[in-house]
Amino acid sequence: MHRARLRSAFWFAVVIGAYVGAAKVGIHLDVAHGVITPVWAPSGIALAALLILGLRYWPAVAVGAFVANLTSDSSAGVAAGIAVGNTLEAVVGAALLRRFGFRQELDRVRSVLALTVCGALLSTAIAATNGVTILTLADQRQDPYGTAWVLWWFGDAVGDLMVAPLLLVLSAWRRSRLTTAQLIEGAALLAAIAGTSVVVFVAGAWRYPYLLFPPLLWAAIRFKSVGAATASFVVGAIGTWGAVAGKVPFGVETATERVQVAQGLFALIAVSLLVVGATLEEREAGSSELFTTASRLSEAQALAHIGSWEWDIRRDAVTWSDELYRIFGMEPDSGSVDYASYLERLHPADRAFVDSTVQRAVAERRPFAFEHRIVRPDGTERVISSRGQVIVEDDQLVAMLGTAQDVTEQRQAERLRDDILSAVSHELRTPLTAVLGFAVTLEQRRNELSDEELGRILAELVGAARRLERLLVDLLDVERLRRGAADVSRERVDALELVERAVAACDLDGRRVDISGGPVTAEIDGAKVERIVENLILNAVKHTPQEGSIHVRLDALGDDLMLAVEDDGPGVANEHKDDVFEIFNRGAKVLSATPGAGIGLALVSRFAEAHGGRSWVEDRPGGGASFRVLLPGCVVG
Repeated sequence: MHRARLRSAFWFAVVIGAYVGAAKVGIHLDVAHGVITPVWAPSGIALAALLILGLRYWPAVAVGAFVANLTSDSSAGVAAGIAVGNTLEAVVGAALLRRFGFRQELDRVRSVLALTVCGALLSTAIAATNGVTILTLADQRQDPYGTAWVLWWFGDAVGDLMVAPLLLVLSAWRRSRLTTAQLIEGAALLAAIAGTSVVVFVAGAWRYPYLLFPPLLWAAIRFKSVGAATASFVVGAIGTWGAVAGKVPFGVETATERVQVAQGLFALIAVSLLVVGATLEEREAGSSELFTTASRLSEAQALAHIGSWEWDIRRDAVTWSDELYRIFGMEPDSGSVDYASYLERLHPADRAFVDSTVQRAVAERRPFAFEHRIVRPDGTERVISSRGQVIVEDDQLVAMLGTAQDVTEQRQAERLRDDILSAVSHELRTPLTAVLGFAVTLEQRRNELSDEELGRILAELVGAARRLERLLVDLLDVERLRRGAADVSRERVDALELVERAVAACDLDGRRVDISGGPVTAEIDGAKVERIVENLILNAVKHTPQEGSIHVRLDALGDDLMLAVEDDGPGVANEHKDDVFEIFNRGAKVLSATPGAGIGLALVSRFAEAHGGRSWVEDRPGGGASFRVLLPGCVVG
């Protein structure tokens, strides 16, 4: 609290001192008419102080105005009356500017115009009217009322336009950090403006004022509002000095009029430069906002895998967003695109459909939406959802705008969901029906059943329950694998013993299983490898005739472990050898009557990949299929 009070006292003193000092300079000039002068910087100091520090500093303005007038041969009453008008001028000006959303950085044209109108033109009329009226009542007015009023109003207005902008932008700009190059450039530019101003307005080269235009424009262009405010102040101060000294002949009768003409020109220059600086600030801010918006749009498109496009139909030029290039497997801006080249990137089977849909939308001038496939340069296929609308101007078709979203993963997820629902509804129905049927039988006839019949029913119930359990476990494993939660926990195990244990746990339904291979010690995830063996054995059981046999072989190939499960079934056609390991894919349609959900082999493949290995199927010599799993770098003995 004490520190805040000291800071407030310091700024009170600064405002009072600056006001009084600037007032003394203006009043003691030869062009002043008593306390009325065309050079009145205190008006700009007061307005800037209340805008920067707050309206609560109005007493500092009042004290400064009273002291300045009291020490300039004015009575205490006259000084107090004039101080009231000077204070109201600053307070009203600051309040009006704040009401209109004034920004002290002067980085908006609206703020520059508000300062010109509310600060320089309107609020200054309060001090002029009050001051001239006070002097008239005190019989201290030297000029006619109208002449004195214009001179007072003009001096205050120029002070607001020349001094206030400099203080405002410097206050807002003080936290900015300039590079060394910018500091050097700014210092050189300021020296050039000051030197040229001295030459033109003091050294007698007043016929060549256009020498100032290049550096003034450079200041506004390079340093925006700060450059405009600083340059206009320097030119105005030096030009006013030359006008007061009579170095600039304007063809008027008195020195006061000469200064008024000069300051009018400088005020016009100041407003013009400030408008230029504010316009550039607005343009830069707009470009920055546009870049930010474009960046956010690009990020949003990347996150949603949505790209945007525009087709100029008259020029047949297609513009793509960066994300759309990425969706099609291309580098952004990797080449020009037209409608024909777009069609070439579509899946051959979908080109005619897409082309007819677009042409129909063009002919009927209505929006469209459809899904199609594309083929990327690397040969991969993606599913794209496209939307578009037609742009018509003066009844002429000019363009089409739209978006394209990569929905491959969504469609895969939807298919997976449908497959899961189909598998669950189909595979659960049989065991559930058995469980329900046997349960009803037990409930209604338990007293009539023999021990043999009870044993058979219980065995059927246990078998159905185990099938349900296996299906649910497989579905849960599918979900864990989808989320990438299938961590491998390796430990040393006897692989042959693990295979024998897994085979013994399977329901072979009378089929014979031969196991070959020597003892092998491997660092593997025993639970997952056991699931691999179980699923391969159960798959073989489904496709092996009742009188057939299943062959299991375990080999150590250096550091790699090879597991092969062979059956006496019909085998797998070449076109389905890659597909059978896809989830819910059960191979050839001729096998569609074989029970199963199409999950087991997919889990075999995923568990093998989790070990860094792979799985595949070959033809077994003599007929049947040979499913193989290779687990690399795991054999230790």
